Amino acid sequence: MDYVKFADIRPASYNPRKITDEAFVELQGSLKTLGFILPIIVNRDNMTIVAGHQRTKAATAVGLTEAPVYFISGVDIESEILFNQVHNGVELEPEKLSKCKAPREAGTFHDDIPASDFEIVEANASIVKDICRLIVKFGDALCAIVCGDEVVFGNNYIKAAATLGYPIHCYFLEGGKRGIFDYYFKKDYGVFNYEHIERADFMQGRAQPPRHKGIDWSVLYREVVPHLEKEDKRKVKILDFGCGKAMFINKLRRELGYRYAIGLEFFNHNLKGISIAKGHEMIDAFISYIKENGIINGGVFDYTICDAVLNSVNTQYAEDAVLTCLNLFTKMGGKVFVSGRSKEVAMKQYGAKRNTVDCTTTVQFFDENGLTAFMQEGQWFFQKFLTKEQVQAMFERFGFESFMQYNKSGYWGWGAYKVRELTREEYINAINYEFNLNLPNNQSYNRQGDILPLFGLND
Repeated sequence: MDYVKFADIRPASYNPRKITDEAFVELQGSLKTLGFILPIIVNRDNMTIVAGHQRTKAATAVGLTEAPVYFISGVDIESEILFNQVHNGVELEPEKLSKCKAPREAGTFHDDIPASDFEIVEANASIVKDICRLIVKFGDALCAIVCGDEVVFGNNYIKAAATLGYPIHCYFLEGGKRGIFDYYFKKDYGVFNYEHIERADFMQGRAQPPRHKGIDWSVLYREVVPHLEKEDKRKVKILDFGCGKAMFINKLRRELGYRYAIGLEFFNHNLKGISIAKGHEMIDAFISYIKENGIINGGVFDYTICDAVLNSVNTQYAEDAVLTCLNLFTKMGGKVFVSGRSKEVAMKQYGAKRNTVDCTTTVQFFDENGLTAFMQEGQWFFQKFLTKEQVQAMFERFGFESFMQYNKSGYWGWGAYKVRELTREEYINAINYEFNLNLPNNQSYNRQGDILPLFGLND
């Protein structure tokens, strides 16, 4: 542990925490009463704050000029962000706290406490896994806080360090200050908020689940196919909106004989990136389909499928646009089948005793709408998680009445009838958005002008 002057460091542009004025005042009170008991983390390569943005601002406001710090170097931006998230994850502390069997002098920092000095009671397996990866790659820049003999902050970190055989970084707080600590540290000093982060729509393909050629159908399609088997293959009209590689919609048409099955995908990934030409080709086919079949009962399609698309939206507006398009494209009384990521399942992961997921980051940090963000290859992409209640309200809001639902493999799935039209303005806004998503190198499809007249929305 070292100390750094505030004049020598600068905030990072990505900090996802947003704090209220009231919470900022309370944070100042915490620093005045308890002192700077949790070191910040700084990237030594560019002297950018990795974690501790709000405490640094609050410390400056109360007249402090420096803070305890752990430096990291050679860290990529994705790992910087993960350091920020796990460092700030006060809300992810387990219910049962670990014990320190040999507390040190109150008011002191130590970098060399052996793990054997702790009785580890409980930890979050997913957080521990992420912390282990960070420590192995970049060194230990985290810290626990012990008050009396209890680990009041950093239980997951202690478990990770013990797992790796690392000594523990720790601050020892006077036992009589436990009430003060609980008052300040259990307050909400900011929620995750991603409004200020630049969106690259084309990155959202990364949020889609992988489709392996060996599987017959996705979970959602397994629900759709039995309904389709009751229909006339020569007449029923089917759209897969956001069909990815079009594996399943093509199977319906080519192998099962559903003549009027068509897919639409804006982010067609190939080995080199996104094929814009393929996107235009699919839009052209969609336009030709509508011109040939016309608008009947307020829409075109008897079945509209939207498989794992809503989990890849990057704003609330984007989610609204997808659902509005589903309403516009579906006939009155037609069926829509939609799936997305389950927030309930994701939240259960926080309490899991084990984690066997083989991915870089295993814990999501949600904003108030269930949106979470990840950085890969220098670009942000987002995932949206919804609860059962949110999905139900969403369908009702956009003119659908549910008839089927499931929750499998971490995904929710719903089937619904279209029972109500939306407003003309809502339709226009949705088409303007969906058919003009941004693409690499500042490009976009700019095809909204071709779609609006098809639905009489260009007047």
